[in-house]
Amino acid sequence: MTRVRHWLLLSAVAASTSQALAAEKKVDDTCPLPQQQAETGKAQDKKALSQTAISATAQKAVMEKNDSALLQGDVKICQGTRTLSADEALLDRKNGQLKAKGKVTFNDGTVQLSSDTLNARTDTNSAQLDNVAYRLLGGTARGTAKQLSMSQSKGLTMVGSTFTTCPVDDPTWAVNADKIYINPDDGWGEAWGAKFDIYNVPVFYFPYFSFPVTSDRKSGLLYPTFTSSDKRGLEFAQPIYWNIAPNFDATITPRYMSDRGTQLNAQFRYLIGDDDLGQFNIEYLPNDEKYSGENKDRYLFNWQTTGKASEHWRYNVNYTAISDDAYFVDLDSPLGSSTDTQLNRYGGIAYLSYGWNFTADVKDFEVLGDYPSPYKAVPRLTLSREDANFWHGLDFDFYSELTSFDNDDQSEPTAQRLHIEPTFSLPLNSPAGNFTTELKLYQTFYEQHDPSNQLAKNVSRTLPQLRVYGKLNFEREFQYDDRDYRQTLEPQFQYLFIPKEDQTDIGLYDTSLLGEDYSSLFRDRRYSGLDRISDANQITLGVTSRLFDQKNQERLRVSVGQIIYLKSSEVGLDSNTGQVTTSTSALAGELDLRIDKSWSVSGNILYDTEKGQTNKGNFRVDYKVSDDKLLQFTHRYVRDISDGVNIDQVGLSGAWAISPIWKVFASHYEDLTLHRAEETYGGIEYEACCFALRLTAKRRLNTILSDSAEFAGQPTYDNSISFEFIFRGLGSHGTSGEQLLSKGLFSYREPYNLSY
Repeated sequence: MTRVRHWLLLSAVAASTSQALAAEKKVDDTCPLPQQQAETGKAQDKKALSQTAISATAQKAVMEKNDSALLQGDVKICQGTRTLSADEALLDRKNGQLKAKGKVTFNDGTVQLSSDTLNARTDTNSAQLDNVAYRLLGGTARGTAKQLSMSQSKGLTMVGSTFTTCPVDDPTWAVNADKIYINPDDGWGEAWGAKFDIYNVPVFYFPYFSFPVTSDRKSGLLYPTFTSSDKRGLEFAQPIYWNIAPNFDATITPRYMSDRGTQLNAQFRYLIGDDDLGQFNIEYLPNDEKYSGENKDRYLFNWQTTGKASEHWRYNVNYTAISDDAYFVDLDSPLGSSTDTQLNRYGGIAYLSYGWNFTADVKDFEVLGDYPSPYKAVPRLTLSREDANFWHGLDFDFYSELTSFDNDDQSEPTAQRLHIEPTFSLPLNSPAGNFTTELKLYQTFYEQHDPSNQLAKNVSRTLPQLRVYGKLNFEREFQYDDRDYRQTLEPQFQYLFIPKEDQTDIGLYDTSLLGEDYSSLFRDRRYSGLDRISDANQITLGVTSRLFDQKNQERLRVSVGQIIYLKSSEVGLDSNTGQVTTSTSALAGELDLRIDKSWSVSGNILYDTEKGQTNKGNFRVDYKVSDDKLLQFTHRYVRDISDGVNIDQVGLSGAWAISPIWKVFASHYEDLTLHRAEETYGGIEYEACCFALRLTAKRRLNTILSDSAEFAGQPTYDNSISFEFIFRGLGSHGTSGEQLLSKGLFSYREPYNLSY
């Protein structure tokens, strides 16, 4: 009797769907769950049954010496968290048998089953049940079997079985199989003669398929997708997963597009040790029927890898190549966006230590469309060190780099650049504030090769920099509406001095004008890269105020600041770009306000006080009740972003669960300058206990990359629609409103400046 533990092989049914059910999202009151079992017995289940007492009760018991016992009437046998109920049970210790009949019910806290009869043998650790109905506790999975057999050596076999996650009164879908075999030791199950029924109508037939009963991966078919768009026509994609080895796998996806042909996509992933991982992605479409370019064979190749060669050495590679500039616009690959104008390629190694750090990398770019060819760094070597308090409270930082710049355009100059940048700083910190004095030296050497002979061949530039930065912290406590609050006042100032040096003999290899906001007021650089070091003699004044509630959570932050130029900045990118001739910078302000748990407002602005106009502004209002109830309004404005063109765009996005089973989501972004929609995205989802339906429509402005034939007639829109039928409990799960909105070009973004 003590070995009846092996009845519990039926619990393997629970394991067979545990991975799928773990990801399921409970749908409020629409999915009735079975009675939850106590958790207290889980630890006891792991003990040998010989250490767990067995109790039995019945209305009548007939004993025959110590060999057998016949229990009749409301029989209940308990061992740990396992219970067996029946009208009648025979415990035959001599022959190693247990027989039960008449409303047999078994429950182990994981699975509950009902049967007409149960026959178990303790000598062979096996059992057989007839006309079984089972339910996986803690979820909605259930099913039936005409006969269920199980043993420790052979596992579990069900004949004439069904499986579904739908409620009893809503049989939307079910899997019916002639035979299901589960071996929990090797982690896999097999099914023969399986039919997939929707409302009791067979729609698919599988002569054979296998499935995992643990979290291990298994080769097989993944969920297909169905979409339709103006650019590709009707689409059908069927992913096929191949579990090659524990550390290797691949997903092969044939993708049929009615207007373009059949594309083959493949992804190969690998894991070497605990730290080295990567993947290869290949997409190939032969003879694109709709493409107007000369070579109609279109492809994409991508390799990503990162890892650790030793305790100190790291490496990282990300390389992408495509057949033509319009690839992402036409084929909607997950590895790129239709708005991309270049592909970034990177490969590098790094040595990281507590002292010196070293990196060696290459950076290359493939331009998409009619844009100037950028410079690539082939290679770039850096050596750096940070020494805090290295001498009498003085900090020392050192940065150096050696870079070779090349360009695919042979008419552009090339260069080698050596840069050395030591920094000495004296920080003084206390709770009341901090004060830092910093002295830096920029030493840069160039060797340039200019076909037009407009640049000097050799240039040496030496520039010192003095920076003084200080910040004070004031705070007060007060009450408002019977609530305690704490307010801070944090004034900041900075003085920056860099002498002027003529740099027109230096080409522009990795340098551009940096963006401006409140934080940028306290930078010591106006340009990215090292080809231009702007002269400066300026003072920056700024102040930030924060409001904290009685839980010490930030409810409000507001900042405002401005640069006062003591002298004009004359070093520009060229003779017309980057110089500063005004006495002050634009007034920069930022606001983050958490009104309550649902409402928040954030924004920033650059206001030209001399011209009385706004140069740049962003504004956002968020209303979020939960992940499935959220709204967001945004407005973005940038003056004269290029050739006098302004950006003035508004957007509205949201997702709302209008009931436990119905959810709507939509977003719309409008260009107020050009009076046109940039993107419209929306859909509706029905999510029941065991399945979900999702209908999505999208209208997106096509990107213009060039004047070639494939972009003729622009601007135009690509309209697409997709329909998804999702079976919950078969490896899929619901999605939140945020996830649904993330599919758009202007995706919903969680407010990140404040916590509540």
